Amino acid sequence: MKNGYNYDALNNALTISASFAKKASRIGSPEYNTILKLRREFPDVTITLAEKKEGTNRLTYAQIEKFLAAHRNADELKAMFEKIKSLSHAYAKPYTYVKNWFDNNFPYYYDDEHSFDEDGYVIAPKAEDPAPETVEETVVEDTNVIDITPMIDKAA
Repeated sequence: MKNGYNYDALNNALTISASFAKKASRIGSPEYNTILKLRREFPDVTITLAEKKEGTNRLTYAQIEKFLAAHRNADELKAMFEKIKSLSHAYAKPYTYVKNWFDNNFPYYYDDEHSFDEDGYVIAPKAEDPAPETVEETVVEDTNVIDITPMIDKAA
């Protein structure tokens, strides 16, 4: 709905955005004239207000800063966050760069409950160390090896 309204000819329905409706309330405005024109052409048109889209629940920089401040090493984390924000300006999508950094370093932010130490600071869960891989040595006889020791002895 780039222009603020959408006409559905099959259902004879006109859907308008809230901003379009506000502008159309001024007599003589282009939006007002658009509605008049559509009503003349389609007298039985049904006009409805478009539903507002739900928020994206996008994580804000302020929320990130607040979460980092809840850590014992808040000063160090804040300095790192500022550095990441400044580095992000070199990318086409700076927010995505910062968000990826945050998600990779603080995945526990999204947990329902956080653990706190005795002073009230957030405790970062320790990453589980993967079990060390055990490597079995196997000796395989190479059948393509030719023993050249007797040939060397004969040449001497």
